[in-house]
Amino acid sequence: MGRYYHCPHCDKVLNPGTKVVLVIDHKGERELILLSPDLGDYTVVYPLSFEPELGRKYIFRCPVCQTDLTSSINDNLVELEAETDDGRSEKVGFSRVYGERATFVGSGPEHVTLYGDHATRYDSPNFFGETRIRDEE
Repeated sequence: MGRYYHCPHCDKVLNPGTKVVLVIDHKGERELILLSPDLGDYTVVYPLSFEPELGRKYIFRCPVCQTDLTSSINDNLVELEAETDDGRSEKVGFSRVYGERATFVGSGPEHVTLYGDHATRYDSPNFFGETRIRDEE
């Protein structure tokens, strides 16, 4: 099933082609990055001039309106809007920590699906209410 990702602020399409286009920001340095639109695929294309650091938290911005896409529900997540091929609206969140594979897709509080090896680090991910990160043991 295909998804069309949108900025939750300006509603512009973020995957006009085969990749999701975002801006990554670290200490004022900005670069375009391309992400796979497929849930659970953590392939990232970034310029050779950018060297991401494992475990570092980055700010993701809309390439159109430049708004910070950090989720208001959980500071470790980026939050996007999505529409499926069959017209369903969803919220999609993914970790903004480089190397953490965690993605969440929800259409309501009781309908959140987890993807990625690290998704279980999050207790009850819910874009429609409070989300907490479970402490590492």
